[in-house]
Amino acid sequence: MKKTLVIFYLLLFTIVLNAQPTKEDLQRKNQQLSTEIDEIRANLSKTTGDKKETMRYRILLNRKIEARNQLIENIKGEVYYIEKDIIRNYREIDTLKKELDTLKAQYAKSIVYAYKNRSNYDFLNFLFSAGTFNDALKRVAYLKNYRQYREQQAGQIKKTNELLQKKVENLTGKRQDKGKALDEQKKQMSVLAEDKKEQDVTLSKIQSKEKELSAAMQKKQKQKQEIARAIKRIIDEELAKQRRIEQDRIKKYRDSVAVAVKKNNTTTNPNVVKIVTPASIKKGPRPPSELENTPEGIITSAEFEKNRGSLPWPVDQKIVTYHFGRNIIPAKPRPIIEIREGVTMETGIGAAVKTIFDGEVTKVYNVADQVLVVIKHGKYFTAYSNLSSASVAIGQKVNRGQVIGKAGVNDDGAGEMELLIINEKGTYLNPEGWVRR
Repeated sequence: MKKTLVIFYLLLFTIVLNAQPTKEDLQRKNQQLSTEIDEIRANLSKTTGDKKETMRYRILLNRKIEARNQLIENIKGEVYYIEKDIIRNYREIDTLKKELDTLKAQYAKSIVYAYKNRSNYDFLNFLFSAGTFNDALKRVAYLKNYRQYREQQAGQIKKTNELLQKKVENLTGKRQDKGKALDEQKKQMSVLAEDKKEQDVTLSKIQSKEKELSAAMQKKQKQKQEIARAIKRIIDEELAKQRRIEQDRIKKYRDSVAVAVKKNNTTTNPNVVKIVTPASIKKGPRPPSELENTPEGIITSAEFEKNRGSLPWPVDQKIVTYHFGRNIIPAKPRPIIEIREGVTMETGIGAAVKTIFDGEVTKVYNVADQVLVVIKHGKYFTAYSNLSSASVAIGQKVNRGQVIGKAGVNDDGAGEMELLIINEKGTYLNPEGWVRR
């Protein structure tokens, strides 16, 4: 029992250590956050007048505050790692100093000893006092080794001293890094305070228009429900189509068996012939799907899954305004909770929207005053909503990165589109877990 507990805690400790980001991870994330903040700031700077009281402005401002908060937390993490480096440097410097003192003391003793016994070490006297030739050779070797030892001691002292100086220089650099990080943290906290002040002013202005915004959100909610119903119908239709194809295949097979039975005058009943379909064959851990009744469907599904985390974004330039799932939007007197089944991103009006993977266009649909394009990838579907137009047709084969339409406009007059990923059961999946980070 004790052994099991020890193993459990060791595993837990390993997981915790692996979960902690490294200093390099934090620096890389800081660079990404800084870029994101700059992009949001550029978009906010274009917003003037009454548009500052829109939902879009509120969301972008909140995204900037969230990103800056994360940036400050990451800087704190960097400072922590720098402080650890400083402590380690202090310890190494202390160790090197002690080692250097020991080497100097040993070298001094050898010098003093050699000086006190210098008459004994006179080369010729020492050499000629040897009893035999072999003894003389041994004395020569001894003197040579002693000289090398002295030189080695001096070299080791020099090397240790150089290493000590490098550690001291490194420590100075670490102190400077810490000072810069703390200055940057202070600067970001000052800017964060200004952002929060601006947010408070914006929310106070918006409060008088909450009824209008609430009505607009209810309208948007109805549009979302309409789109969700449309996607469900599309998936149901696709499943029904695949079932019909499978039934037709089974019927043709049974008819051919019946013809063969009749021709050979056998008593085999064609209706009890076992039909083996790809969907009925277990393929390892992957559960069978009705949309994988062909080798092409199986391969496409597997490739789609294989590319999870590395799929491209549907637009080249974007700022994510709504994430998958629960979104909290600051408001007075209480925050607004917005649930999203996909990822909504702001982009240029009319920006090219591209498919994120190879597939077949299942539906091009005009719904809720916008164009919806649904593409099938084996047993998975991707949906691209809030398009102003589509450049593909139903049944068309498309390749990853191919333009399928143009981004539409949201209620605040900005370019926007939404990406949704759905499986054959109608379950919405988080697109941010499938596209590149």
